[in-house]
Amino acid sequence: MFTPLSAQQWNYETAAHLLNRAGFGGTPGEIEAARGKGLDATVRDLVDVSDDLADVPPPAWARPRTIGKIVTQMRSKKRSPKERRERKRAFHDMEGENILDLRRWWLERMLTSPAPLVEKMTLFWHGHFATSVQKVRDGYWMWLQNDTLRRNALGNFATLTKKMSRDPAMMIYLDLEKSEKEHPNENWARELMELFTIGIGNYTEQDIRESARAFTGYRVNLRTQQFRFSSFQHDASSKTFMGRTGPFDGDDIIDTLLEKPACAQFIGRKIWRYFVEDDPSPETVNAMASRLRAHNYEIRPVLREIFSSSEFYSGHIMRSQIKSPVQFLIQTAKLLEIPLPPVAIAQNAMRQMGQILFAPPSVKGWDGGKSWISTSTLLFRYNFANYLINGDAMLPASDPGKQKGMDLAFGRAAALTAETRRDPIDVSKLIPGDLREKPQELVAHLSDRLFQAKPAAKEAEAFVQYLEARNPDTGDKTMRGLLHLMMSTPEFQLT
Repeated sequence: MFTPLSAQQWNYETAAHLLNRAGFGGTPGEIEAARGKGLDATVRDLVDVSDDLADVPPPAWARPRTIGKIVTQMRSKKRSPKERRERKRAFHDMEGENILDLRRWWLERMLTSPAPLVEKMTLFWHGHFATSVQKVRDGYWMWLQNDTLRRNALGNFATLTKKMSRDPAMMIYLDLEKSEKEHPNENWARELMELFTIGIGNYTEQDIRESARAFTGYRVNLRTQQFRFSSFQHDASSKTFMGRTGPFDGDDIIDTLLEKPACAQFIGRKIWRYFVEDDPSPETVNAMASRLRAHNYEIRPVLREIFSSSEFYSGHIMRSQIKSPVQFLIQTAKLLEIPLPPVAIAQNAMRQMGQILFAPPSVKGWDGGKSWISTSTLLFRYNFANYLINGDAMLPASDPGKQKGMDLAFGRAAALTAETRRDPIDVSKLIPGDLREKPQELVAHLSDRLFQAKPAAKEAEAFVQYLEARNPDTGDKTMRGLLHLMMSTPEFQLT
């Protein structure tokens, strides 16, 4: 495993593969630049980024607020019931708008960041330590968690896990801030083992109970909106956890879990699935676990070894991964060299495709892989590609009858009109004028951009026939029609 890729194998297609998987793709110019720099230099650019690039300015509204004071004002008996309802609604409307803006802020970061791997790993950890605003109900806490994930995206897994145990959004989502010495709450303790570290089947119910006791006393300071430790609510007595006995606290539990071979296998498999292939072999999982242990759970060197290996560029790996909805949206904008659509439209598109930032379906996160594609999601991808190209697609409006709390999760501005228009793209940026009358050369040119490879002969012939059937019309409308046809293929859904 992890055999270095030879210099002779580094070309346009392998460079495109690296940019697609370690980030959100690139334009032909960016791919050519990576090819010219070579594999080692391109991997260094992606992996060895300055910590300053994780220091991203927050949205203007993302700052601590005195939640208790706000709640008191909403509930004040000095106000009439009508005034209290209006204040409550105004507060929730504001939170909905904040979440909508937070999604815009992160999508823009993914599209424009000089550190695409940092954003790609932040998205990975968001799915791993899945937390939903539907329960947290606070945009600032969701931003704070996102900031923590970004600052630790390429760092040490043990450090990040401990930070997540103290993260206000996570503590609220899994009820850790309610856990008391006399009544330990087991939600965080269970998910810590089942979903975050060692996986189901590698712990007992007794381990959950003892772990829950170790994490008692974790609280959120509503004044500073940060973690605080309440020693009066912490169970400092002896606990027996996974064969060890002592007055363990939460960090001791996490350290014990990371020493288990199952933890390196669990995390290693998940990282490999995210960047490489859906169904890694047992040998691959063991190799990933070995590298994680060798690097003491430092993520950066493990990723460097993956991206430099010939296994990562195997024929059955390249162009085999189904794009997640977020990958589809960001990579398509890069390929077409267009700005992102308005955030309400982008949010609605993500909902239709099955991945809404800051609102994973459960603490398990998103299943990914083949689950991204169904008859309805595939049809929506085709229609959405048409919208991005032509600006006149019919986009389904958000359902106004969603259950209570969805306004906050999706943002009140998500209710779209039945038809939402945008200007058609400028195809002259993508198609040189001298190729418009050369169907085969034009198809090859656009295939390099959209697929980063030659399409199958049958598909290539269909694209050429599309152009020949419209000869001599080589206007912008025909060119946009060709783009939509090429993007409405199974091949375009893969990266």
